[in-house]
Amino acid sequence: MATSSKILFISAPVGAGHIKAAQAVSSALCKESTHIETKIANVFDFFNPYIGNIILKTYLKILKIFPKLYGMAYSWGNESYFALVGRKVVSAYLASHMEKYIMEYNPVAIVCTHATPAGLIAHLIKKNKIKVPVIAVVTDFVVHRLWIYPEIKNYIVANEAMADFLTLHGIAQNSIKVIGIPVDEKFSQMPDKQLILKELTFDLQHKTILIMGGGAGMLPMDEIILCCEEIDTELQIIVVAGHNESIYHKLSALQPKLRQRVQILGYVDNISELMAISDLIISKPGGMTTAETLCYGLPMLIYRPIPGQEEGNTHYLAECQAALRVDSLEEIKKMIKKLLIEEPNMLKNLQQNALELSRPRAAQEIAEYIFSKM
Repeated sequence: MATSSKILFISAPVGAGHIKAAQAVSSALCKESTHIETKIANVFDFFNPYIGNIILKTYLKILKIFPKLYGMAYSWGNESYFALVGRKVVSAYLASHMEKYIMEYNPVAIVCTHATPAGLIAHLIKKNKIKVPVIAVVTDFVVHRLWIYPEIKNYIVANEAMADFLTLHGIAQNSIKVIGIPVDEKFSQMPDKQLILKELTFDLQHKTILIMGGGAGMLPMDEIILCCEEIDTELQIIVVAGHNESIYHKLSALQPKLRQRVQILGYVDNISELMAISDLIISKPGGMTTAETLCYGLPMLIYRPIPGQEEGNTHYLAECQAALRVDSLEEIKKMIKKLLIEEPNMLKNLQQNALELSRPRAAQEIAEYIFSKM
């Protein structure tokens, strides 16, 4: 392998998970070898900035206001012949903007952690513009057809069902590796629980619930906390509002009126520690968030998943008995009581099943796989 070999990651800022996956593998590669240089590119950098900004804002608004529309688009894209034709047209138009960037960087391998750049790269491979290994890393527990391109010869997926789906749609079996969703190496380490609890003014005697709504804070966190207020036992609650300043201020105003001990946080970079000390998480089932929770055997209550990959992730986790779906606030209250008070063995079973699904070393294994292809 040549000195200062360059590896290019191309992702998309549609949710934090795709970029975090690229960062996890990039970090693993650099720790494995001092002769590696990596760069993480945002596929939207190859668009007109105005268009990219509109796409992101529209995506977030649809998820918040009309999630069923997103689900319809997801299903249409997974099934429609016209959607598959349309992606080729879009890829052909945008790929030329990416080609110059790639040629100038001159990588020895390219890693895609989102379906859109995978499509652009596949177009360039078809046009004989790219001859280096390309690795597609799928960051959910289901795979959408917009990920599937015969031109890409290396796929990393999280489970055997995904591998079967790819094979069914024309990807050679020997092109697919079941490794897992790459998470930061800190999720393979167990922090000092007692120290973290002390910093939060919590203790080991009470159950801790972590509430997260993703980076945009998309759960009705205030209503969930009020549900916990109605439970007749002492709980410790950590709420991560992410970048949602509105819900952060709303929760802060609510906090003095609460009986339960509640810590309200904005965007944080110690999610691994918060997950490690928690007994239960209430969250959206993004692929990365879910992969991280599994590393600590942290059972998840999934509240009203958005149609699309969230529902797919939910179905997978529920089928593996590592998470439970709840569709109402009343269900949340009942399930918290059942897991944390009435049926502790049910919680233990969920914890064990979550640990069995976990792949804390996925990033390191993907790094090794990439080296094998160089």
